[in-house]
Amino acid sequence: MCHHYLVARQTREASKAATRQHLLDEARRLFRDQGYAATSLEQIAEAAEVTKGAIYGHFSTKEDLLLSAIETTPSPDYAALLNDRARPIRERLEEFGRDVAFNQATTDRAGLAVSLEFVAALLRNPEALRRFGDDFERRLRELAAADDEQPLPGTSTLQVWAIGQSLFAGLQLYHFVAPDILTAEVFARAFALLADLYPEG
Repeated sequence: MCHHYLVARQTREASKAATRQHLLDEARRLFRDQGYAATSLEQIAEAAEVTKGAIYGHFSTKEDLLLSAIETTPSPDYAALLNDRARPIRERLEEFGRDVAFNQATTDRAGLAVSLEFVAALLRNPEALRRFGDDFERRLRELAAADDEQPLPGTSTLQVWAIGQSLFAGLQLYHFVAPDILTAEVFARAFALLADLYPEG
């Protein structure tokens, strides 16, 4: 009896986890394709072939759904290129800038649009903004913890990564506004400026 109960509970938990993941996948797709504001929970439920009530079994609001989708997306791995100490840090940062300038994530216009739309919505929702900020800080701390370099006194590794992430966000946005100016070379030069925060910079 106990064994059957455990198996049934594990099956229910696995089914619940699979439904949650399916909802996250469909929400990501619809938010990206249609925009955050234009996508309703009804549309997500229809795409996932569940009832709207089933969504509320997993997520409290549309904001909760998208925040959960963001939180479960893995961070990019920058360590291999940036921690290659056989090369000067400025050279590594320049190469990093060129690499990210036109990679798939940077040139995803729809992905950037939904990100900007969502952040704008969060600015009107302090609780959700705090949760988003906590996840952003967690990711920055993970990146900083994997960084072998020590910046100059007065600047922490965490601050360098925060500057780098902010720099990237601005470059990505304005690349779509002025692509002839925001070239790969400009990305490289912008990231190379971060070398000045390190002893050999």
